This record gives sequence, structure tokens and C-alpha cells, in this order.
Amino acid sequence: MKRLILTVIVLIFLGQAWAQGYKIEVKMKQLPNEQLILGHHKNDNLIPDDTITLNSKGYGVFKGKKPLKEGLYFIFLPSKTYFDIIIDKDQQFMVENDTTDLLKNLKITGSDVNQAFADYQIFVSEQGQKMRDLNNQYQAETDKAKKEKIKKQMDEINAEYEKKFNEIMTKYGDSFFATFLKATKEVQIPDSITDRREQYLYYKNHYFDNFDVSDARLLYTPFYEKKIDFYLDKLVVPDPDSINAACDWLLTKAQSDPDLYKYMLIHLFNKYARSQMMIAENVYVHLADIYIEKATWSTDSFKNELKTKLVRKKNCLIGNQAKPLRMSVLPKDSAAIENLRIPLADIKQRGLEIEKDTSRTFDEKLPDLSQLVAEYLAYFPDEMDLYNEHHKYTILWFMTPECSHCRHDTPLFYKEFNDKLKNVDVVVWSIFMEGNLDNWAKFTKEINDWYDFVEKHHFYSDKWYNVWNPFANYRFKYDISSSPVLYLLDENKKIIAKRIGYEQAIEIIQDLEKEQ
Repeated sequence: MKRLILTVIVLIFLGQAWAQGYKIEVKMKQLPNEQLILGHHKNDNLIPDDTITLNSKGYGVFKGKKPLKEGLYFIFLPSKTYFDIIIDKDQQFMVENDTTDLLKNLKITGSDVNQAFADYQIFVSEQGQKMRDLNNQYQAETDKAKKEKIKKQMDEINAEYEKKFNEIMTKYGDSFFATFLKATKEVQIPDSITDRREQYLYYKNHYFDNFDVSDARLLYTPFYEKKIDFYLDKLVVPDPDSINAACDWLLTKAQSDPDLYKYMLIHLFNKYARSQMMIAENVYVHLADIYIEKATWSTDSFKNELKTKLVRKKNCLIGNQAKPLRMSVLPKDSAAIENLRIPLADIKQRGLEIEKDTSRTFDEKLPDLSQLVAEYLAYFPDEMDLYNEHHKYTILWFMTPECSHCRHDTPLFYKEFNDKLKNVDVVVWSIFMEGNLDNWAKFTKEINDWYDFVEKHHFYSDKWYNVWNPFANYRFKYDISSSPVLYLLDENKKIIAKRIGYEQAIEIIQDLEKEQ
């Protein structure tokens, strides 16, 4: 007797466990012994969750002890086609279909919501075809009265859409189907609002009326990410403060669900890390600070690497003051430049002798090599301090003749600059990025190559300064890891723009001048 009671209890327990999970029966008589995949939508991706092989009669069961996350799912067929179903709270039902028409032959028992979803898909398909046919007729028709009649028929179809939508909201308002359907509904701007700016503000302010950003179920749809990106890219004012505020709002809404928050933070972080938008780095830095603090799923090594990267980036964000620079200035005269080659030959030989000393490490030799460079800088007749130079605009152009892009772009930049900005109070600091002191022959050769480059192209304009200082630490101050790199500063040495082409820099200055 005790054994029988125990068996009954175990069966009851197992029955309750399965009731809490999912059980989706599938009948597709045309696919005996074939494999099917159950999966969910996530933006543009189809993510598999379970796999079954149908029996000889085309029957199989997707099942699991844990419930599936609610959302829009699909059943993928061997023909590489699929049809959609809804996964809601009730996850035990039967799906029957026929490959001759996956939409019209879809039948679901045990889930009213899913059958309603299947019926709605047919409705949308049929009404959509009617609307396309009418639209084609409308475009081809020239008679005004006939066009009006066609327009009336199109309005009737739109009214049917609205009626069907309202019926579903009333009957299935608490279901994921209703949430999903509502999320696809576009914001309608009232006809009474005719001003373009007011229309934009209304659309922006009501953009998420039908789409609940905090509902993690919508992440399992094809459009969650598209909805977020459109808002950030098209509706938010493109300045760092506005985008940062919008990202903060999205992250706050996403806190309703741990997986949704993780997705949101990773997506925003990667979006602005990869963006080519000039102000994206400001947003990236803002999000990186949040990432370091909140991303419990990330490794300590990645976070520490990110912290190091942020220190450099925070030095030179758009809107910030540029870091101080003190540079030696190359003379604007070929004869004077040739005179600089004489002491350069001397320090080259002295440096090579230091390098040959095998009794010392490079770090031990570095002070002596640095002293040689300091001695050589004394031969330059002038120095410039960024904050002692007073101009309406300053362009910092980090370059080296070793770089093919620099060799190509610098002469073009020089010509465009002198042609288009000759009447504007703007100067260029063409900053020579010398090599490292750990290869003295290469280091001194690059200096001679710089002289050759300047002399060849006669970069001697009154507003163009060829400068360098290997001790200025500009790579860290301005986050320089490649070349050429351009920074545009205003009269207070605040960074207006960065990492743009010289053509853009010239256009920005011209536009700023027109505004005054």
C-alpha cells in the first residue's frame, strides 16, 4: 500500500512539473521522419530552442520542464521555410499544418490566442493584397471620380484593420499576442498638427506609446532593436547630452528584466563603440562607465582593459578643453631646415654609440638618448605653446611621412586650407609624429624624412606650422594610435570636432563663419 501511494505521489509531482514547462505537439503528415526546429525571433536572427524528429505519421512533441520565455516563435522545416506561433503563458497546445500553404493550413488547438494569431495572419495577408491591388489601380487611374471611389475602398480596408485590432485588444488584451500587435502599430499624428516641427515633437514624444520598452517579451521579436535604433538615430537630437539622456532612459526601462538590461547595455555599448558618428565617442565613454559598474557578467580583465582605454579617451572628448601642448617649430625656410641636418648627423652617431653598449638595458640607456633629443631641440629657433597662441580656430594635424595616407592627404590639405580659409583666423599645427627611441637609426631617419617632406611641398604658409616634441605625450593626451588624425579647436581651445577629414574641418569652419 505504501509503495502504491508513493508511486501516485511521484506521478502527481511529475505531472505538475511538466505542467509548468512546455509541451507543443506537432502534426505534419507530409513530413514523416523529418526534423523540425522550434526557435524564437530576436531582431534579424532566428534562434533555435528545441529540436524533434517526427515519427512515421508526421507526429512529434517539443517539450521541456522549464517554460519557454514568452515571445514570437517559429517552427523551422527541412525545406528551410518556417511559420510563426505565439508562446504565451499557456505553453501546452497542438499545432497542425500542411506544407502546401503554411499560412492558410495552420490549425492550433488548445491555445485560443495562437489560433487567433493564425487567423490574424491570414486576415493581414488577404487585406494586404487587396490594398496593394487598389493602390495600383489608384496610381494608374486618371479619372478624378474613379480615383475617389478607389480611395474610399482603401479607407474601408484601413477601417477593417482598425476594427480587427480593437477586437483583439478587447478579447486578448492580457496576452503577448495583444502586446505584440500593439507594438507594431505606428503612432498617428493628429491631422490638426500641421507644423513640421510640431509633428516631429509629437511623433518623438509618443513614439513609445504602443511599444513597451520594458517588456522583455518584445525582445523575442524581429523589431525590438530596430525600434530602439530608429529612436536614437532619427528622433533624438544628435548631441552627446541628448543621446546620453536617451540611453539612460532606455537602460532604466530595461531594469525590469535582467536579461533585457544585459541586452540593452551591450547593444548600446557596442552601437556607439562602432559608430562613425563624430560625437559617438562621448556616448561610448558615458556607457563604458556604466558598463564597468553594472556589467556583472563581464570579466575583470575586460573591465580593466576598458578602464585603461577610457583614461585616454576622456582626455579628448568633443566639448572638452584640449590638453596643453608645447612644440618646437620647424623654420619656414629650406636653408634653415638644411642647417638642422648638421647637428642631427652628430646626435645620430652619438646615439648609435649608446645603442651599441651591451652592458646596459634599453631602459638604462633611455635617459642618455632622451638627453640627446633635448640637446637637439635646442637648435630649433622657436617654440609654440597651445594656450599662448590666440586664434579663432586651431587645427591639430597629427601626421608622419612614414604614413601613406599622410603623404597623400597633407599636400592636399595644405592647398585647400590656404585656398579656402585664407581670410579666416585659423592656424594649423602639423604635428610630426616621430618614431620610438628604441631604434635610433630609424628615429633619426624619420626626422630627415620629415625635413624632406616639408621642403618638397613648401609647407611654409604663415598660418601653417610644422612642429614636433617627442616629449609632449600627445599620444596619451589626444588618444593617438594611428595617423593622420585631425582635431579642430575653437578660440578657447575647446574641441569642436575630431577624427574627421580635412575637407570636413574646412566645411565646419566655413559653416561657423556663415552663422556669424
